[in-house]
Amino acid sequence: MRWRDQNETDNPNQSIRRKEEHSAMKRRTVLAGVVPFLQVGRWLDQLLLVNQGEIVQKRFVGIAEGETTEITVTDDDGTTVSSEHEGQLGQSPAEISPEVATSLRERYDSIRFHVTVNHHNDSPKVFGRTGTIEYRTSRTLYSGIGVGDHISFQTSLLNANSIISLSCLANEKESLQRRCRVGVEDPTAE
Repeated sequence: MRWRDQNETDNPNQSIRRKEEHSAMKRRTVLAGVVPFLQVGRWLDQLLLVNQGEIVQKRFVGIAEGETTEITVTDDDGTTVSSEHEGQLGQSPAEISPEVATSLRERYDSIRFHVTVNHHNDSPKVFGRTGTIEYRTSRTLYSGIGVGDHISFQTSLLNANSIISLSCLANEKESLQRRCRVGVEDPTAE
């Protein structure tokens, strides 16, 4: 007489179904281990591996009632200022003072500072960015960098299109390092 194991049944289909369920559990376990690793890898890339590139354009915009107004645009050709803001921005429209930003916030629902970066192709990236990308940034960072500057920077973990800090600022690509002194105080200040 043969003793039956607890897992044995008279129905062979149940045994096959158990094997399939066990196999599916193993696949889910593997995926549950790999997917978070890829997300952590993306975040580590943003935290540890510094983005590097050249500033090719700066834009300062105001948004009111869904309409966007380009207040200033600075690129290789110089700076263009909206005619309605020429007097308010003064002699340095590429550098926005806290006072000017405050007065413009009274006129617009929102003001935004953008810089366009042409990424260096030799930047050390695992899950990296290449090409030319426009980033949103703070007023302080916007005012502290100019077109033609080369920067090393970090982006936000929550918004990869937002520069939150500079690691290095240089006039030439050859002088750019992963980390160096940057003369921009309080980079997240609006």
